[in-house]
Amino acid sequence: MEKLNRANELPESTSAFYFVKIWPFEDPELRENIVEAECAFQRKIQTRGKIVEAIKANKEEHSIIISELKTLIAENKQRHIVVEALQNHLGKFRYGNNTMQAQGTVLRSVVEELEQTIKMLSDRIVYEHISLVEEKRLVKEISDIKKAIIYLSTNRAKLQDTVDGNEATLTHDKVKIIDGIRKEQQAIRTKTEALEDELNVVDAEIASIQQDLVEATTRKYMAYETLQELRSKRVVKNELFIENCAVLNRARGYASMGMVTELQGLHKFQVDKFMAQWCQSKDFREDYTARTLSSQRPATGQRWPDDDF
Repeated sequence: MEKLNRANELPESTSAFYFVKIWPFEDPELRENIVEAECAFQRKIQTRGKIVEAIKANKEEHSIIISELKTLIAENKQRHIVVEALQNHLGKFRYGNNTMQAQGTVLRSVVEELEQTIKMLSDRIVYEHISLVEEKRLVKEISDIKKAIIYLSTNRAKLQDTVDGNEATLTHDKVKIIDGIRKEQQAIRTKTEALEDELNVVDAEIASIQQDLVEATTRKYMAYETLQELRSKRVVKNELFIENCAVLNRARGYASMGMVTELQGLHKFQVDKFMAQWCQSKDFREDYTARTLSSQRPATGQRWPDDDF
């Protein structure tokens, strides 16, 4: 009974398999070239990034200038509509009866005339068969006239200060108002020209930087290709090591799942393969010896996939 108990206490049998270890190929010159290529590639990325940021900044400035130009163009359009209406009104006053002037001020009459124009254009859109392009044009024209009316309403007091309100001098009053508005238009044109000059400078800068971006992108890709070529050389020189890592990982998997038969078969195949290469190829022996000796040197910081078993 005692012997049986001792037998039960014995540990389960274990199997040990020793696989050949292939070390990574260490070429100091190649490693140094890869490090330099990686640094060069990162520098190219940073340089290109700065150029991209410069383009963004210039495009933002471009957008701001365009927005300001659109505002000035709209303001000039409003004043143009008002001047045109005043000139038409002035013609009617000169060549027709002037009883309508007694009904209100010059500016009020112009506003009424503009509102009548809006009604006429709106009726065209509603009642006439017009193309979509023509409809869009009329809608924009109505929008511009409405803005002109807003301009007149907002600046009524300022414009009215230029006239004396005397019915006998209504023609002169209209001319004075037109002159005042034209001075504003001239100021707007001056601002517009300055902004257009500034826009041309910004656009030229963007075009120049875009060319720099193309060149920087080309240099970045060239640096990347150089780096990839060096990495490929390292991979080619370490095909045996990479293959050995895969074999060792497969052996670990068999061992963890208790697949002894499969592990034994893998071990036999790999040992037989190694011995055949060792016996048949001098280059293989020299390469294996060089790798093994290199692995005994102090660590260089170069890391490869898990190479301990």
